[in-house]
Amino acid sequence: MKAEHRVLRQNIKNNLYNGIAWSIGFNFVTPFIPIIAARLGATNNDYALLSSVPAILTILLTFPASLILDRFQKKKRIISGLILASRFCYLLLFFIPYLDLSAKAALIALVSVYGATNTIIAVSYQSIMGEIIPANYRNKVFAQRNIWIGISGMVTALAAGWGIDQFSYPIGYQAAILLGFAASLAETWYFSKLRIPSEELSIAPHAESEKAVPSLPSAFPPRLKVGKLFSGVGGRPFYWFCGSAILYTFAWMVAWPIYSKLKADVLHATNTQMSIDTVVGAIGSLVAFSLWARLADRKGNGITVFVSSLMLAISPFGWAHAPSMTYVYAYDFFGGLVTGGFQQSIFNRLLEIAPQETRHRAISIYTTLSQVSAVFAPIVGMRLYSWVDYSPSMIIIGSTRVLGAICFLLILLPKRQRSQAHRIEG
Repeated sequence: MKAEHRVLRQNIKNNLYNGIAWSIGFNFVTPFIPIIAARLGATNNDYALLSSVPAILTILLTFPASLILDRFQKKKRIISGLILASRFCYLLLFFIPYLDLSAKAALIALVSVYGATNTIIAVSYQSIMGEIIPANYRNKVFAQRNIWIGISGMVTALAAGWGIDQFSYPIGYQAAILLGFAASLAETWYFSKLRIPSEELSIAPHAESEKAVPSLPSAFPPRLKVGKLFSGVGGRPFYWFCGSAILYTFAWMVAWPIYSKLKADVLHATNTQMSIDTVVGAIGSLVAFSLWARLADRKGNGITVFVSSLMLAISPFGWAHAPSMTYVYAYDFFGGLVTGGFQQSIFNRLLEIAPQETRHRAISIYTTLSQVSAVFAPIVGMRLYSWVDYSPSMIIIGSTRVLGAICFLLILLPKRQRSQAHRIEG
C-alpha cells in the first residue's frame, strides 16, 4: 500500500506540473488569436470558422483515433507525440504575419489542427485520469490543479499582453509564441512522467503487439458492426447525458465568436486589455474552484453540473449590455466563477457514468457528440448576430442555456425518485 500511495503522490505532482506548463503555453498564445485575426482583417465568417472548423476536424478524428489508441496497451508515448505535434502549431503561428493572401486561411488551419489534436489528447488524458486518480480523491486533486492552472494562466496572460504591447507588430506576438512553445515542451515532459498501472504490467502478448504500428484500415475489423462500437459504454443514462451536453454545448459556444468580435472589433480592445480580461476570468475561477469541489463532495457531481450550468446560463443576460471593456471584465469575472465549476463537475460526472472497461471509447463518443454542437454553434452565433441586434441575440442565447441546464436536472430526477422510494421501503 505504501508503494501505491507513493505512486499516487508522484502522479498527482506530475499531473499538477503538467497542468501548469499547459496553462503557461496556452495563455502565451490563445488569448491573442482574436487580435491576430482582427489585424489580418477577419470577417464575421472568419471568426465563425475559427471555432467551427476545429469542431469539424474533431468530429472526424476523435472517435477513429480512440479506436486506434485502444489497440495499444501503452498509449502514453503515442499521446506524448500527439502533444508535441499539437503544440508545434504554436510554433507555426510564428510565420503567419509573413503570409499575404493566405494568412487568414493559414490561421484558421493551424487553430483547427491544434484544436482537433488537442481534443484527442484531452480524451486520452481524461481516460488516464480515471485510472490513476481514485474517485474519492478527484474533486480535491482537480480543484487544486485547476487553482494552480488559474494562477499560472493569470500571471502569464497579464505578462504576455503587456509584453506584446511593448513591441511593434509582429515581434511581440512572435516572442509570445516562442515562449508558449517552450512551455509545451515542459508540458510533454511532465505528462511522460505519469505512471499508469495498466501500462506497467509486463504482458508479453501486448509487448509484442506494440512493435508493429497498425495502419489506419486495420483499426476497423472487416466484420465489426457499427452497433458494437457503441455497446457497453454506459447505456441510457450515458446517452441522455450526452444529449444534454450537446444542447448545452451548443448554447454555450454559440456566443463565443460574438464575444470575440465584440472585444476586438466593437470595443477595440488592446492586447493589454485582452490579457486583463483573461486574468479577471482566472481570478473568478480561483475563487470558486474549491467551493465547487466542496459542493460536489456534499451533493454529488450531477447536482453541481446543474447548478453551475444554470448560473452560466445567466451570463448572456448581463452581456446584453456591454458598452465598454469595464463591463466585459465584470461579466468575465462572473463567467470565471461558474465556468470553472461547470467544467470541473462535468468532467468528474463523465468519469462517474463511463464504465471503467470502456472508458476511453465512452469519453471519445461523448466528445464527438458534443463537438457536433461546436461545429454549428459559432456559425449560428454569427448569423444570429447579423440577423438581430446584439442585445436580443444575448437574450436568446441565455434562454437556450437555461433550457440546457434544465435537461441536466431532468436526468437526475428519476434517479432521485427511485432513491426516495428505496428509502421509504427501507
